[in-house]
Amino acid sequence: MILTKDRVLTQPSHLQAVFRDSNKHSKAENNNSGYLMSELLGQCVGLVSRERWRTLRAVTEIPFQHDKMPSYLELIQRHTRHHFDRLLASGDLRQERIHPAQDLKMLPFWVVAEIFYGECDAEMKTELQQLCVLREDLFKRMIQGGIVRWQWSKYLPTATNRALAEFQRRWRAFNQRAYDRACQQQRILPIVLMIEAAREGSTSVEQIYQTIDEALFANLDVTTGGISWNLVFFAAHSDIQERVRQEVLSATDHDAYLLSSSTLLAACISESARLKPLAAFTVPQSAPTDRIIGGYNIPAGTNLVVDTYALNIRNGFWGADSQCYRPDRFLEHRATELRYQYWRFGFGPRQCMGRYVADLVIRTLLAHLVAHYELGWVEPDPGKNSTWQRDLESWITIPDLQLRCVQRRND
Repeated sequence: MILTKDRVLTQPSHLQAVFRDSNKHSKAENNNSGYLMSELLGQCVGLVSRERWRTLRAVTEIPFQHDKMPSYLELIQRHTRHHFDRLLASGDLRQERIHPAQDLKMLPFWVVAEIFYGECDAEMKTELQQLCVLREDLFKRMIQGGIVRWQWSKYLPTATNRALAEFQRRWRAFNQRAYDRACQQQRILPIVLMIEAAREGSTSVEQIYQTIDEALFANLDVTTGGISWNLVFFAAHSDIQERVRQEVLSATDHDAYLLSSSTLLAACISESARLKPLAAFTVPQSAPTDRIIGGYNIPAGTNLVVDTYALNIRNGFWGADSQCYRPDRFLEHRATELRYQYWRFGFGPRQCMGRYVADLVIRTLLAHLVAHYELGWVEPDPGKNSTWQRDLESWITIPDLQLRCVQRRND
C-alpha cells in the first residue's frame, strides 16, 4: 500500500481539462485501499486502467449498453411488482411503513443477477443470498482498514482471511455452475459470453468474476442510495410526488416513458442524486499527461479526485437555490450543458458501465410506487434535508429512516 497526496477538483473547468480522455486515465491501485480490496475488486473493470480496462470493458459492457435497455423492461417491471407483493405480504408495508434503503436494496440485485445468469432457480437464489451476507461483512472489514490493508496480513490466521477464502471459493463455484447450467440449456447469456472470452485469452476468469462482483455486490449500496433518497424527497415534497404520479398515469406508451430521459421522473432522479451524491469524493485517478488546472500545471500521474458537494451543490451554475430540491432545473438545460456541472456516473469516455440499467430500475420502481402508493412522513416535521438521518455505518450516503407508504384505494 502506497500513501499518496491527491489533488481535489471543485470546478467544472477543472473537469473539462482532466476528463476529456478519462479512458486513458489510471485509477489508483486497489482504490488506495490495500490488500483486502485487491482480493475483492482489484481486478474489476471499475479499478483497472488503460489497456486492461479497454479489453475488460469490451468483454463485459455488452449487456449494459444503451440499446439493450428495451429488452430489460419486462424483466425489471416483473421484479418490481413481485418485490412490492412480498413487502405487502411479509414486510412493514402491511403497516403502511417503508424503509427505503432496507426494504428496496435487493430489488436491483435480483434484476442484475437475472441479466447475468438468466432467471435464477431456488438453489441459485439461496446461494446468492448467503454470498451477499459474506461479501457485505468482508467489505465492511475492508472499509474499517487496519492490518487488512497490508499484503503480509494474508499470512495471518484471522477470521477475515477465513471468510475471504470461503467467499472466493463459493463465488467461483457459483459462477462455474451458472455457466454450466446456461450451456446445458443452450442459452447465450452474459455469463457464458464473458467466461468464454476469458478462456479465449481476451481477459482472465478472475477479472470476469470480480467485475460481476462489482456489478452485483459492490454496487448494491450504490444503487440502494440512488433509489432510496428519491423516496425521501417525494415524501418531503408531496406536490412533486403528485406531479410525477400524474405524469406516470397519463403516459400513453409506458415503456417509452420509462426509457425517456426528458420526463419529470427522470429529472427527479437527477435532482436527488445532485443533492445526495453517494460519496463526498470520487475514486482517485491520474491523467497520462500534464494538465493545466486553475492556472497551475499538474504533472502526469498525479492522483485527482472530485469534490462532489462542491460540484453538485456549491457550484454557481445551480443558482441561488442550489441547496433546494427543484427537479425542474434539469428540464431547463440540455444534456450538453450539464456535462461537467454535475457528478453522478463519472465523466468522459469512462463513465459507469451500469448507468443505463441503474436509471431504468430506479424509474420503473418510482413509477410503480407513485402509481400505487402515497409517500409521506411518519413524523409531522421532517426538517431540512441536511438533517435527515443517514446510515452512519455505510460507506456511502444512504438514508436510515422509515416513511409512511399508504396503498392507494384504487388498488
